[in-house]
Amino acid sequence: MKVTFGVKPGSLEDTLSGIAGIMTNVNNGVKWATEVACATIYEASVDQVPKDTYTLAESAFWKVERRTELSSKSYRYRGIVGYGGNGDPINPKNGKHASQYAAEVHEDLSIHHRNGKAKFLEDPLREFAESGELYKLYLSAVKRGLNRR
Repeated sequence: MKVTFGVKPGSLEDTLSGIAGIMTNVNNGVKWATEVACATIYEASVDQVPKDTYTLAESAFWKVERRTELSSKSYRYRGIVGYGGNGDPINPKNGKHASQYAAEVHEDLSIHHRNGKAKFLEDPLREFAESGELYKLYLSAVKRGLNRR
């Protein structure tokens, strides 16, 4: 693997500016990778979620947030994929908001679903990580950031 940093020898100011540019590029790459990861997991999860009334599927969402709890200058990101968003729709059969029963449907392996299954969020995340694709995605984002000039 060849990685170049794009920082040319020169003044301290030029070197620091070059390093700051690299950090910005890497941080942007990490955000992009987190967005791609969330979208990938979201799509697989929506395919697997039980669709008796489609309430859970309609409540599915993903987002990426910048984590600032450690520092307002932090460039760490948190990806969230979940259910109970998009207005948290009400299931017409049980009268509950999706957020009130999503975890129960996700965890209960004893219930047979005609179209969908339990672990509809956990399984896609686990499969993405165990396949090595999640690792490759972040590695690619960092390499792109380091090699960008």
